[in-house]
Amino acid sequence: MTKHMRHRPGVRGFTLIEVLVVVGIIGILMAVGYPSILNTMAVRNLENTTRQIQSYLQQTKLRAVDTKIVHRVRFYLADGGYWVYEMERLQVDGTWDRVEGPPRKTISRRYNVTITLPTAGSDPIAIFTPVGAVANFAVDQNAIIVQSPRLLARGQMDQRVISLFMGGSIQYDKRKSS
Repeated sequence: MTKHMRHRPGVRGFTLIEVLVVVGIIGILMAVGYPSILNTMAVRNLENTTRQIQSYLQQTKLRAVDTKIVHRVRFYLADGGYWVYEMERLQVDGTWDRVEGPPRKTISRRYNVTITLPTAGSDPIAIFTPVGAVANFAVDQNAIIVQSPRLLARGQMDQRVISLFMGGSIQYDKRKSS
């Protein structure tokens, strides 16, 4: 008489040690990659902020050309210490009126912002004519510089510069603080 033993397949799964090894490897990879991820995010945020300003200036120039009315972008410091910019158009009576549609934009306080544009009162402005030229062009007053202290601390290209030219060209450049 032979006993018939039934063969049961083993339960498949992971042991505690295998799980801990995998979690440890993932932890090491995250620890190594995290600074790189933060750096990439800092670069992207700086790029996005500056490109948004550049696009707003181009949109204002195109609006001036399309409507045949002088338009401007006015920058001003808000009470919270951050920069705000908005699109305005010249009225027949010589006053400026905010353009409906494009919303006011802000620049985060995490950036150092230097605006060397001619001013109206104390506000830096960029004025575009109906042919798309910059009406208030000055060679030494034609830039918006957005600088990231985080990238500066890492010795990287920490500045994004938008330069305006008399003919209406808008140039974007990356720089490293000296």
